[in-house]
Amino acid sequence: MTSVYFEDFRSIVLNHYREIAAENPEYQSTTWFLLRYLKRIEKNSTMPTTPENVENSMRGFIRFYVDRIDAQSPLGERCIMIYEEYRKTLRNKQSGRT
Repeated sequence: MTSVYFEDFRSIVLNHYREIAAENPEYQSTTWFLLRYLKRIEKNSTMPTTPENVENSMRGFIRFYVDRIDAQSPLGERCIMIYEEYRKTLRNKQSGRT
């Protein structure tokens, strides 16, 4: 993987971050930690970046999701949407669209 355009993905993550942060989650709650993972993804997907930087952030995010978040909860649904957007970004690169 040489170069992937993550700017659209980054804006989606940032929108989710802002929506969750607006709820003002309790310190060190699951939601608070989710915000930290989203911020890390957003930071690592800012240009210039490498796909490996984003991949490492996403791995941590997925581990957190699997360990701490119920898939049927609103946070779980957000996590799934973010992961699907990440995969879509990689598929677009692979198919040569971006």
